[in-house]
Amino acid sequence: MGNGDESPFGIRLRGWRTRRGLSQLALAELAGSTARHISFLETGRSRPSRPMALRLATALDVRLREANQLLHAAGLPAAYPKATLGSSELMPYRAAVQRMLAAHEPYPGLVLDAHFTVVLANQASSRLFGRDLAGVNFVRDALLNPSAMTAIDNWAEVAWSGLDRLRRHLDRYPLDAHLRYLVTSAEQALHDVPRPTGDPDVLAGPTFQIDGQLIRTLAMVARFDQVADVTLDELPIELMYPADETAERFFAEHAH
Repeated sequence: MGNGDESPFGIRLRGWRTRRGLSQLALAELAGSTARHISFLETGRSRPSRPMALRLATALDVRLREANQLLHAAGLPAAYPKATLGSSELMPYRAAVQRMLAAHEPYPGLVLDAHFTVVLANQASSRLFGRDLAGVNFVRDALLNPSAMTAIDNWAEVAWSGLDRLRRHLDRYPLDAHLRYLVTSAEQALHDVPRPTGDPDVLAGPTFQIDGQLIRTLAMVARFDQVADVTLDELPIELMYPADETAERFFAEHAH
């Protein structure tokens, strides 16, 4: 993509600028710089300051993890920490999430990481899916699992909706090799599955087949806003609600 004079930062910057469809002039205007300076940064003739690297990250609309990677490529320290959800630093946030999941009973609620692996789940989720969900990856263990086809009545719709979501997520993290692997695996699994009609931007709620009943659900995703930690920035909270009276009765009856 470049010549031997280019820096790791320059290569990464050009890659993101190209993905965002921006010219050097357009990026310069967004970052409060000049096209000449952007050109020098991409070719390695100039090195970015820490404020400049962060302004470029904002202009390119990248998440905190990639902002750190841009800084690292420039030989600068990370700006955003990445603590585990169980750490003392994130204890108030974990407590808030656990309260949210508990308050969401009797409806399912769970928390995923950046690769769609379950970190936390409430009791309703385990009752619905029939197992302890901690550590379950919803792409590997659900989307790609043939048994899910029989458990979810609208599996094709849910699977294609999940793939669309994965692709959008990969657009935010195009350099994430594991995420790309999950997208490729999902694409291969759905290669011969006809795509149902519907809006690809709408997250499809699964309809479960349980004891001869169709339990229709709606899905909603909540996130922390304006956080300064990579883990929190990548932490979706998945909440499911009943979509009809049958589902409402099912969740009420299985509340205990």
